[in-house]
Amino acid sequence: MSYSKLCSKFFLYFFSALSFLFLAGCASTWVEKSPALQQDKNIKVLVGHYSVESQGGADLFDLAKQTAGDGVSFADVSMETYELLKKSLSKFGFQLFTDSQRAKQLNHGIDLTSGSSRVDELIGSMASQWTHPDTSDKPFHRLFDSSGLRQKVVSKLKGSDKGELFLSADLKIEDQDQYLVFKRFRLTLSVQILDLNGEAVFQAKTEGFTKLKFLRNPISEQRIQSAMADALDKLEKTEVKNKISSFNSL
Repeated sequence: MSYSKLCSKFFLYFFSALSFLFLAGCASTWVEKSPALQQDKNIKVLVGHYSVESQGGADLFDLAKQTAGDGVSFADVSMETYELLKKSLSKFGFQLFTDSQRAKQLNHGIDLTSGSSRVDELIGSMASQWTHPDTSDKPFHRLFDSSGLRQKVVSKLKGSDKGELFLSADLKIEDQDQYLVFKRFRLTLSVQILDLNGEAVFQAKTEGFTKLKFLRNPISEQRIQSAMADALDKLEKTEVKNKISSFNSL
């Protein structure tokens, strides 16, 4: 095969792969709320669970910087995504707040921390897993409505306010490195809010993407914030369906 034909085939494959990459970025986003949900004012929502998990693993360069005291931890990056989520959901009429004492009732009382916040942050960065420290380790946004478990969750979380709601959400960070030498992260956010009866009154799913990087794919604060903002922008702009479906997968 001639050199020119070989180059032509390479560039054809290269641009085909890039085209597939960008088309894959057009992810679906959906938002549903119950028609029974009254949102004349901000509704208090207790965050029962919020977690962030990276399936791509830890970046050695970022870990080295964190160990040296110059870098941000996975916990720092994750907490920022929570703050962005809190701000975004306020536009839907929800006022998110945390209550560690109530949320921790969903746990089994097992403390897996080391006693050193710095060590715990480094362990969290290595594992690429983080749960908001004032929420439960137990997610409840994928429980079947007919199982009766939602009601049990709410009975553990509820306080004296009969109008508050209960949120469970997670953020998955997927390492997409199969596109030649270009790498990026896809962020997938899943959210569900329950009422006092354990009924879902709001649920949503959205995705955001980091910009492409050559060879490396660092979990930097700026890249994750940008991708989270991308996901939440889609969430805020999508049409809200006034019904709660049992078929959408969180």
